[in-house]
Amino acid sequence: MNREKPNILFLLTDQQRPDSLGCYGGEAAETPHVNALARGGVVFDNCYVQNPLCCPARYSILTGRYPHSHRVRANWYAPGQGEVSFGKQLGRAGYTTSMIGKMHLTPWYDTFGFDGRIIAEAKFHTTCPDDYQQFLGRHGWSREGLYDFSDPAYVQNITAVKSRLPVELHIDSFVGRSVCEYLRNVRGPFCAFASFLSPHNPYDPPAPYDTLFDKVDLSQVNMMPGEVAGKPGEAYDYINTRLKWPFKTDELSKEQIQISRRYYYATCTLVDDWVGRIVAVLKEQGLYDNTVIVYSSDHGDLLGDHGLVYKQCFYEQSVRVPLIIHAPRLFEPKRIGELVESIDLFPTFCTLGGTDPGPGNQGRSLVPVLSRTSATAGDGQLHREAAFSENYFGRMVRYGYFKMVYYPGKPYGELYDLEEDPDEQDNLWEKLRGSQVKRDLTELLLEWAFMSEDPMPLPVRPDHQDMASRQHELHHGGTKESVLQPWYLPDLLRLYERWEFTEDGNLR
Repeated sequence: MNREKPNILFLLTDQQRPDSLGCYGGEAAETPHVNALARGGVVFDNCYVQNPLCCPARYSILTGRYPHSHRVRANWYAPGQGEVSFGKQLGRAGYTTSMIGKMHLTPWYDTFGFDGRIIAEAKFHTTCPDDYQQFLGRHGWSREGLYDFSDPAYVQNITAVKSRLPVELHIDSFVGRSVCEYLRNVRGPFCAFASFLSPHNPYDPPAPYDTLFDKVDLSQVNMMPGEVAGKPGEAYDYINTRLKWPFKTDELSKEQIQISRRYYYATCTLVDDWVGRIVAVLKEQGLYDNTVIVYSSDHGDLLGDHGLVYKQCFYEQSVRVPLIIHAPRLFEPKRIGELVESIDLFPTFCTLGGTDPGPGNQGRSLVPVLSRTSATAGDGQLHREAAFSENYFGRMVRYGYFKMVYYPGKPYGELYDLEEDPDEQDNLWEKLRGSQVKRDLTELLLEWAFMSEDPMPLPVRPDHQDMASRQHELHHGGTKESVLQPWYLPDLLRLYERWEFTEDGNLR
């Protein structure tokens, strides 16, 4: 590898399934800029997140550790004491580090070891007086006016709604413009972690993106008749109970699926356009050749597949994400089918930055895999024998072509052969009872549970439904501690005085 420290630009989307990208086989997708990164980079076809939910997944990426180790098992949990981010490690190695966009940390304004943040924490939360809210206020808008939650169509269309904002004021444009501004001012080497909020619901494309897929049929779902009744009900019951909608997710009409998917794909295209603009700014600033661009997501979205919406379960559409690492100067473009995990990004960034990931890291650097050439392909061991994920009610292991979901204390589970049954329709749990493959998967899951156990004691941390008074105040920005947070990054103070971007945000 080149001795000069490369810049690292980590672009994360929220709730993006791989097939919403053309480079992952999405025939209807309009994502030319991410496709271009894929053509010149390394594409990982089997990257699994460690929990298919925002906060646990993001803390796993940031810490390189499994949720049961960093203690964030649900949204709005805080991590255990002493957890260290890859931003902190790279900062120690001389990097300028930044967070831009949604991070979903607790407290919400935390910098978690990075030098500073530009904060756009959510599309519709009004309790976070973040930078995006200030930006909207400067332009005569507020979050309170963006969505009409009382409109029956909002719920009926699974929160798919055309944005009331012009494209240049949309939250994804705010993130994209902030990244461009940062790249014009930063002094390297830098590690910028930029997180877009789409395609996470509300699926809210602004004009002209809202009409991009009007003539595309996206209504087909991966669901067999009677599928929900014939499988374990943990995910179905959990999602439907939490949503409290006037309909069941397996009874969505063709029209409901159609509009939600069209708007979902539209927001993917909006993000893609910003990826194109960001790459153009890297080139303008002479940063492109020495910048490693990483593109991924925190989890996927079911969009009606298997009779479910959103995420929080272990179907491929929820737990598998795109991962593209673009660095033509360092790594030969290729496609990797081996199993990798999102926690592998932490040690990968550290290896690229010439520093050690530190104690307690559970990821494995992808640099050896990235460094393979056509001449060395097939040499050495697999990066991972198996990949794992966990959530409230289950544990998942992927091994070879097989995937098993274990529900603790339950006599049933799920087991799929993804080579013969890529749609995960044929549950082999009973059919393979007593088989060698089921024993192997069980042993792998048991070994992982013991080998990945963190030795640190469990701290007392309230969750979002049982907050201590101080934790509640921290989350809602109601203490003096929030005032101490520097809501700007070095060299961008002028931007924060007026929120006037040089990047105009007009993409089409």
